[in-house]
Amino acid sequence: MRRSDPVRGIRLLVILLLGVWGWRAAEMLPRGEPSPQSSSDPSAVFVLLGEGFPRPGIHQFHDGITPGGVIKMAAPGVSFKSPPDPLLLLPLSSGEVLDIVLQGSQIAGIKRYWMPAGMQITLFIPLHPDRMTADDWEVLPGIGQELARRIEEDRQKNGDFGSLKSLARVRGIGPKLVGRLKPYFEKP
Repeated sequence: MRRSDPVRGIRLLVILLLGVWGWRAAEMLPRGEPSPQSSSDPSAVFVLLGEGFPRPGIHQFHDGITPGGVIKMAAPGVSFKSPPDPLLLLPLSSGEVLDIVLQGSQIAGIKRYWMPAGMQITLFIPLHPDRMTADDWEVLPGIGQELARRIEEDRQKNGDFGSLKSLARVRGIGPKLVGRLKPYFEKP
């Protein structure tokens, strides 16, 4: 003599409905097409628009775009208070931050600098050892506060590294650590 359990019946019904929903959802996915990540334009430039922009945040632009071009697209209606800064003519690179200082509807100044390393890593933007701060170094695996301090001191004393391999000149960094850091400094 078996009694029917209403909770058991509801569980079976939920499992059946989830199975049908999953099967139907799988049918709607495109077959044989690349994922959005792999189809992104390799010449795209990711820039963080900051202070002064009406819609701050990370934006994607085409390769070779200058700050002047970004300002025309992202901040229409603003003009320059004085002759444009030469910084406006240098193309932007992925990982840069662009701020504009506004006085009314006129641009009084422009600021360009690099995103923090953690943000660049999240966006799959390769890092460069000469553009990093001690805080940036600490984000990477195997590099703590002390080693980050030594890296910064070495760069101040001996000049830019130029490449990741040159990082081995810092006491405490050997070929193994350089090898572990390599994926963060190369294009995926």
